Amino acid sequence: MAMAFQLTPERIETLKLYHEIGWPPSLTVLDLELYERTNIATLRKYLLSRDDAPFIRFERGGIIPLKAWEKFKATVAVGKTYNGEI
Repeated sequence: MAMAFQLTPERIETLKLYHEIGWPPSLTVLDLELYERTNIATLRKYLLSRDDAPFIRFERGGIIPLKAWEKFKATVAVGKTYNGEI
């Protein structure tokens, strides 16, 4: 069974910090999970697995530009393919 998203004390502190100083312009996968407050397995299954997802891969992991992510979600919501800035 998939594990649901949980707000731990560490995540609550991180959220408070990001709400105070602003979200970074590029998110790691763990930051994206916190930003969306959705389990990463769900994000991978429905959004990050798409070929048009704005995920910049590195040797170990990758990042998601925040503005590109917002545009990607809006594009997906209306049933289109994202062809953004990356």
